[in-house]
Amino acid sequence: MLHRHHDMLAGAVDMWEVAAGLEARGVTDADARRLRHRDVFGLAEELVARTPRNGRPAPAAGAREPLGFGVRDAALHLMPALALALAAALGLPGPAAVGLLVAAAWPALRRGPLRVTEGALRHLPALGTVALLALARCGPHPVGAWTLAALALTLLPAAWLARWFACSARAQLAPSHSLADFADAVRPRLLAVLAGYAAVLLGLLAALGTFRGSALGALLLVARLLAVHGAARPAAAALAAALAAQAVLLVLLPAVPAGTTEAAACGTPALALTVAALRLLPRAAAHRT
Repeated sequence: MLHRHHDMLAGAVDMWEVAAGLEARGVTDADARRLRHRDVFGLAEELVARTPRNGRPAPAAGAREPLGFGVRDAALHLMPALALALAAALGLPGPAAVGLLVAAAWPALRRGPLRVTEGALRHLPALGTVALLALARCGPHPVGAWTLAALALTLLPAAWLARWFACSARAQLAPSHSLADFADAVRPRLLAVLAGYAAVLLGLLAALGTFRGSALGALLLVARLLAVHGAARPAAAALAAALAAQAVLLVLLPAVPAGTTEAAACGTPALALTVAALRLLPRAAAHRT
């Protein structure tokens, strides 16, 4: 076991990162018990004790990651909404508004809690997001300019919720006694994130007198969370499915109200991604430091 996972062990900060790495490589609690350990966490503890360190300092016991946003971070995540509010006030056309949104959101998504740093497919969810937003604003039945601005405004609470989820999940690694124990503790946190975002989004849309865009917003959040935590493939597949479904429904059922088409095309992939997220994101491997 030491030889097989030597590279991962030598670069790990602590036993919690080792446990997450072992799970990512397919090691289960049953495998750990065959090696006379209670679970993967116990196996990770022994492997850390037997592995020479590479000089990386371990985090202080009980240390917690900051949850708050500085002024600069908050401003970065508010810029897309402010830019679209200006575009709506000036009456800019749809393509210009979408381009402005992408340009304004790029800095925040490159450095904030919603950034995607790993995986060969990490850029595909972003491309799917841009395509869906372009279809929503520039398609045959475009959403209003202020609706798009409301969606952009949810970027700030989405980023805060994503940071809270990541920090609280990593903090849960230490007190957990098994992978199942960790998953049981993290799953309600994920549900809280989804519910909190839905409440903010629905509140903003209700203030505009419409709920169009709610299914799209939910889909974009779950897809981004999965991509952030190393599951870009299902996120990209769901976004592509939503895009294709909308295109097909627009061609086959042009008389169906645009809100119904969007809800069906985005809501179904959003539900499927939520099920996938409840399975994938409570895994310790999704929260490696």
